[in-house]
Amino acid sequence: MKATQASLALAILAAFPLAHADDQQGQPASPSPSQDERLREELKELEKAPSMPMTKEVASGATLSQAQEGYTDAIKNVAGVVATNSAGTTNDAFAIRGIKLNLFANYRLDGGLPVTGVITNPVENKVRVETLKGANALMFGIASPAGIINFIPKRAGNRDVTSVGFAGNAFGQYSTNVDLGRRFGENREFGLRFNASAMHIENGIRNMGGRGEFASLGLDFRVTSRLTVQGDFEYYSRHIPEQAGISLKPAVNGVVPLPRVLDPRRLLSGRWDWYNPETYNYQGRLDYLLSDNWKLLVQSGYSSSSRHRTTVRIGGYDLVTGANGVVTVQPVTNEYGNHFTRAELRGHFDTWSVEHDLTVGMSRTSRYSLAKDVQNLTLPQRQNIFDPIELAAPVYTKPGTANPAQISTDEGLYFYDTLSVARPLKLLMGLRAVHDTEKVGLTESSSRVHSPAYGALYDVLPHVTLFASVMQGLEAGGTAPANAANANVTLAPATSKQKELGVRVSDIWGLTLSASYFDIVRGNAVTDPVTNIFAYSGDLTYKGFESTASFDATRDLRFTGAVQRLHARQDSPKQPLIDGKVPENTPDWSGNVGVSYAMPQLKGLTLRAVAKLISKRPLNAQDQGYLPGYALYDLGASYATRIGGKPASFNVSVDNVANRRYWNSIGTGTLGIGMDRSIKFSGKFDF
Repeated sequence: MKATQASLALAILAAFPLAHADDQQGQPASPSPSQDERLREELKELEKAPSMPMTKEVASGATLSQAQEGYTDAIKNVAGVVATNSAGTTNDAFAIRGIKLNLFANYRLDGGLPVTGVITNPVENKVRVETLKGANALMFGIASPAGIINFIPKRAGNRDVTSVGFAGNAFGQYSTNVDLGRRFGENREFGLRFNASAMHIENGIRNMGGRGEFASLGLDFRVTSRLTVQGDFEYYSRHIPEQAGISLKPAVNGVVPLPRVLDPRRLLSGRWDWYNPETYNYQGRLDYLLSDNWKLLVQSGYSSSSRHRTTVRIGGYDLVTGANGVVTVQPVTNEYGNHFTRAELRGHFDTWSVEHDLTVGMSRTSRYSLAKDVQNLTLPQRQNIFDPIELAAPVYTKPGTANPAQISTDEGLYFYDTLSVARPLKLLMGLRAVHDTEKVGLTESSSRVHSPAYGALYDVLPHVTLFASVMQGLEAGGTAPANAANANVTLAPATSKQKELGVRVSDIWGLTLSASYFDIVRGNAVTDPVTNIFAYSGDLTYKGFESTASFDATRDLRFTGAVQRLHARQDSPKQPLIDGKVPENTPDWSGNVGVSYAMPQLKGLTLRAVAKLISKRPLNAQDQGYLPGYALYDLGASYATRIGGKPASFNVSVDNVANRRYWNSIGTGTLGIGMDRSIKFSGKFDF
């Protein structure tokens, strides 16, 4: 295979395959090899896929089958991923490389549609979850440079799929799911993949039971040997009370005092504090082979979400007794909608001795957001954060207000060309021209930005590749938190720049390694410590090193590890209170080490252990205190067998084995609580 046939240009990083491998589409498994062995084989195949000058990490196969908390379980051990919400939150959120993912721009379906993120994305219908870091993110138009979480839906494979599964935890949660895949037609040209699940939710907090629903339909139609049409529909919702947040105390002599860690299983608000989000995703895609070397792709989709939540925060408490906590309540109803369309022409051709893989395209993304029923009041009751009571529901004496609707539209023209100028060397060049329009109520503004991209890959040895990339682009603006003076307002996009230099080692004596140095500059969206207004204040710089490695010591024994060293600073000369300080919730160090062992004495059984570590993190943008660092330990086991001649698999895991109490995040002045020891289990039967 020619080198350039392995890389069709940056714009396809997340999206491509027309037909996924059967083993990723639910092909019945045998008791040998084990689930983890099958996952190793899947990952080795993915490592042979097109490589580009940037960082990409993939979760698939057994990893997804064990993920009952949505994508959270799939990415939690990726290098540089740090939680930004309390454990057990209905809508988990993360930072990558120190940068919080934008919930409405950084989660993509099949490399295209940006999903409106008001609920943790489910993975029941996903064949892969890709974490695309660095310059990958900026390729998608307006997005955060932190990274893209890309969800690849399942398709019907060559074999029919009928699977029924269950999952649950020791807190009392339980769920059931079904996965059906069929092909129809004289030549089996029409495929259908249906997934559905229903869940009774118990996330560890007592008296917080709720429910969740999910359904999806994936279609594909091989109209001719050259034309393929695909479609996806997803619906998911949650109905569950929310936990209250703990606000930071005011600084004393320049230091914010931190309370001892709360019992994470005790309810701080009340069962009246219901969170009822729901999301609909629709997407269609057409792939047409114009010739053996040229292809046309057209994709369009719509994602819509709505939610009502009552943000409850407790402040003013006594640090020793926890008593006299002042409870503020901020209800809001949100509506979000993302429209996405792109058309691309991809081709392979030669100019003299140089081979090209060219992508030329146009895209349009429109984001709509509306906040209404907004209020802010204080409850007459006081709360003890260490010995809480269930609070009475708030009484509203006046109607809420509404913020003006916000519409952000970006239209882009782009090209990316991968040039193979010599056998070990590939060069990348590209440009995206973006016209961005921001409309807030009757006020409208627009801007034009040109985003260049450069990159290189050099194969030092057959299994060792050096890579480098430089890219800039627009980053979606953040949304002001509920405790800001301009709460719920979304900022306009800002320009981000990123450089990355790294090395990949592919399966040398069992070792697979990816290591890179990155340098990111982006707008500093922060709540001003004086005015309390959420706005841009100078820039943020993120410089760091990260590495992910795995080593197969034997066929049965594998070691894994991930580490990130980060140097992040705020460059805000107009606000000396934060200038030169580390951004909130940003650790200097984070990482994990793990081991898995497929027991030869009992085919199909694999044991796993993981240790996760994170260093201290600033409490706020002024660095007036720190969350302590911590280490957590997880254990797990999976077993693949046959029952009545049919494949079956079972998983059990124990998170936070030592039952450590810890603060797992800090965001916008609100502390996030880690969860106690959690025991999870799941199973699947194929028919």
